[in-house]
Amino acid sequence: MKTLTRNEEQLLLAIYHLKENAYLVNIREQLKDITGKYLDVGTINKPLKRLTDEGYLDSFFGDPTPVRGGKAIKYYSLTQKAFDALVEIRTLHEKMWTNVEFPLKRT
Repeated sequence: MKTLTRNEEQLLLAIYHLKENAYLVNIREQLKDITGKYLDVGTINKPLKRLTDEGYLDSFFGDPTPVRGGKAIKYYSLTQKAFDALVEIRTLHEKMWTNVEFPLKRT
């Protein structure tokens, strides 16, 4: 399976936490709440497109609303491929951190 970047992993986890409310503005806010970084729209949009193209995300448009000038919101949801990748990443992280003691010391 393709290795995901940390940014891609964080995007997938943000979408997981947002569930049916996973659209660009909410994803951006979720990432800011968790990482403390306010990312540019392009920094989020590009990997969202790539993850969709690679089969990690499904996307669909909601109904247009007058509040948004008749524009529809694009929502994202995780595919099984994304769930599998996240499990693999978590397993790898747990293995890498096995027997690491705090505070970290130079050996």
